[in-house]
Amino acid sequence: MKRRRLLALIALAALAGAIAYFALRSSSYLQTVPWLPSFIGRWADAHGIGRNFVAFFAFGLAYYPLVGRSRAHVAALCAFATVLEVAQLWIPSRNFDWRDIVVSLAGLLAAWPPAFWLARLRSA
Repeated sequence: MKRRRLLALIALAALAGAIAYFALRSSSYLQTVPWLPSFIGRWADAHGIGRNFVAFFAFGLAYYPLVGRSRAHVAALCAFATVLEVAQLWIPSRNFDWRDIVVSLAGLLAAWPPAFWLARLRSA
């Protein structure tokens, strides 16, 4: 069981790294990422700000069951999402947009109820 949890935490760290990579790269266009499946890049580029919701919703669904759903955990995720967007102020080819923060936080907060429900189902 410990090995399985360790692997899950490694996968979660990889997901956080991928989100950070996409948020901090010089281009916001994901179709230019050679290793990303083209249908994902096309969808993400067509949905702009909505991709933040989807990415952080998925991240929250993975994070909450593994790490926790306390206020401190939610605050840490919200800080992560905010820092990634604010960091774009220092990337010349990127644009800071406070709406990206709002949508990212909405994705994280929307993931909390299903993660809570799934955790209760698992423990029952």
